[in-house]
Amino acid sequence: MFLEPRILAQLLTALWLTPALVVAQQTEPPKPADSDSSLSPESKEHAKQLYEQGLAAYRAGHYPEAIDRLLEADRVMPNAAYSYNIALVYQAMNDNRSALRWLRSYLRQSSDKDVKAETKVRALETELQRKGLQQVTVLSKPPGATLHIDGAVLGITPFTTEIAPGSHYATLSLDGYKAAQQSFELRPDRSIDVEITLAPTAAQPVAPSPNSTLAPAAVPVSAQPAPVHVLSLSSTQPFPTDSVRASQSVRPLTWATLGVGVILAGGNVYFEFARARAEQEARDASQADFQADYDRMKSRQTAARVLAIAGGAVLTTGLVLLTVDLTRRGPTKTADVRGCGSAGLCASFGGHF
Repeated sequence: MFLEPRILAQLLTALWLTPALVVAQQTEPPKPADSDSSLSPESKEHAKQLYEQGLAAYRAGHYPEAIDRLLEADRVMPNAAYSYNIALVYQAMNDNRSALRWLRSYLRQSSDKDVKAETKVRALETELQRKGLQQVTVLSKPPGATLHIDGAVLGITPFTTEIAPGSHYATLSLDGYKAAQQSFELRPDRSIDVEITLAPTAAQPVAPSPNSTLAPAAVPVSAQPAPVHVLSLSSTQPFPTDSVRASQSVRPLTWATLGVGVILAGGNVYFEFARARAEQEARDASQADFQADYDRMKSRQTAARVLAIAGGAVLTTGLVLLTVDLTRRGPTKTADVRGCGSAGLCASFGGHF
């Protein structure tokens, strides 16, 4: 008995999709040992809902929607089952490179040996080999480091890419950790994982952050009691003509300098928030969009640093001028009046202004 080609093709497709449907029908998909230890029940439930929505979109043939839901589920709660189904959707979209990436992620997370998945990985690696490429995944502890391969910036770890087989070197940088570099050999017929552990930098004294908002510091001004002048009937000693007093007037230049400094500091805060937002977008971006998001983050970082330096300098100048204004002294004018009455009584009074 022979089967028609159309029926045979349907049976082969069903056999290919069977592992995904088996994973999808599990009430409690397999999880890495530590994947949900710190997640709230609400986060776990949200991930499961996204997963079910992704599977429903996959069965309906809405692959882009399925990818969005499954990727979000994996972001909320990384899971071997999610990685496997993401790989199947990418393969249905003829994106075999992404399918290979997620099948390898599934095997990395799965505690059980899956011969069928390994066979699919070998087939996809062979396809890449024919194109003169092979896949490499760089993992870092902790994750989130900026990755350079052979000096070219690529993305944020964990990161997967395809490059020509041969000798290469990966460099990682992350705030608070020492930069690390590791060489690796990429075979033409096998993809590899490169794992790099970053060492924290030595504890440094806490320095004022260049991104913190600068505020004018309080300038202590020694209060001097206002002189009290009394009418003296017996003393004829005049008030000293070289007396001085503190001037409390602040010049317009001082206010203008402080105002410009505050504006520059505010601009620094704005661009720092914009930099942080761009950095988060770069971390969440696809590999294709990473470079643009990374460049935008670097330009905003540069603007924030320039404004921080300029704002700090202008504010420091304004504070110096304010101190000078509040402690400025100058000569005062004095008046001394004396008089005697017809009865022979004399009086004297004086003041300074």
